[in-house]
Amino acid sequence: MRFDLLTIFPGFFLSPLEYGILRRARTSGQVEVATHDLRDFTHDRHRTVDDRPFGGGEGMVLKAEPIFEAFATLGVAAKKSETRIVRL
Repeated sequence: MRFDLLTIFPGFFLSPLEYGILRRARTSGQVEVATHDLRDFTHDRHRTVDDRPFGGGEGMVLKAEPIFEAFATLGVAAKKSETRIVRL
């Protein structure tokens, strides 16, 4: 089973993946986990991945462009039945 984590904090996941059940699953080859920095898929000099919400208001939202480019790089197609996308 393969997991690809898209995040702006790839270093955050290094420690949790090295302990317990996840470590055993990774070392036995049952699970493959890769982290991908969303900032690698941006094209501006500030590597911006977030923007203000449409229509104003408080907070920030992730831009769609880096996410779509990351999916394209990973070879994820919307029509593949064996691919599952989980958003948190």
